[in-house]
Amino acid sequence: MKITQIAAAGALFGLAAGQSYAEDVTLRYSSWLPAQHHVNTEVMYPWFEQIEQVTEGRVKVQTLPKMVGTAAGQFDVVRDGLADVSFIVTGYTPGRFVLSEMGEMSWVGNDPSTFGPIFWDIYKEYIEPLGEFDGVKVMTMISNAPGNIVTVGKEINSMEDLKGVKLRSSGPYATSMLEAVGAVPILKSSNEAYEMMSTGVIDGSLAQPETVINMNMLDLGKHYTIIPGGLFSAALGMIMNEDSWARISPEDQKAIWAISGDELAQELADDFANAGAIAMEQMEAKESMTVKTIGDDFLAELKEATRPLEEEWAARAREKGMENPLEVLAEFRRRVSDAESAPSN
Repeated sequence: MKITQIAAAGALFGLAAGQSYAEDVTLRYSSWLPAQHHVNTEVMYPWFEQIEQVTEGRVKVQTLPKMVGTAAGQFDVVRDGLADVSFIVTGYTPGRFVLSEMGEMSWVGNDPSTFGPIFWDIYKEYIEPLGEFDGVKVMTMISNAPGNIVTVGKEINSMEDLKGVKLRSSGPYATSMLEAVGAVPILKSSNEAYEMMSTGVIDGSLAQPETVINMNMLDLGKHYTIIPGGLFSAALGMIMNEDSWARISPEDQKAIWAISGDELAQELADDFANAGAIAMEQMEAKESMTVKTIGDDFLAELKEATRPLEEEWAARAREKGMENPLEVLAEFRRRVSDAESAPSN
């Protein structure tokens, strides 16, 4: 082949490669949450609009008319390309995201606006390098809110009151924690809690304040028991299919990442904090519901009962390649404590 022909062929190849990036990209969003759930209306949908704006319309996100697969299966749905974007709760698939169970632990903090983004920092430093989410592009990850207990009939005032009570669990750590205190955990997604509570299959649910409202538990629940520092939390992520991300030009990837990662973590955490505050007002105003914070003795017993669970998690985390899991957990809690106690501007 002549030099001029080679040059022409190279130019055509370069043009074709450029054209592949110039093509519009439409991403499909699979949501297991109700369309009007605050995560969708306050975070996901506005984020999709931002993506379109910062890419000047070259990248759009289309919300599918119904969820693909199940709530627990969204990681696989996105990894396998059945949808391009989804919102996941890592604890819905027990044993799979061991390192991220750190985001489910008790006694982290009281302000999700603070500890949510700090977990994203912990994720980037200690979890992401170990490949737990290989197969997808993690757009952000947070620990969402201090978790409490809502019950249909029985009021929870002591360790004894927890014995034999059937409660929806939010993940593997929460399941182990409920077993440790004598309760009976039923691991299900939050959108299944209403039916189970209304039919008497369970006595109540582990629930952040906003979950009580958004999953229609307000009229069912009679008692909301607040545990300072959070009896549990949940690790939540926004993920994208890797091949779909690769279809986006480097320029547009950079623009999308600027509104993802740290910024998206803060927006998501603030959203949970705001939704939780609104929910607390509604529960406290509900005459048929009691809202009570547990006493110091009960709290001390809960902390003692959950301590061995951290050792057990650490053993599994070490098997996954994390050298010093308990030190990382302690650092997570320390960062949160320092941030929550810092004077506000």
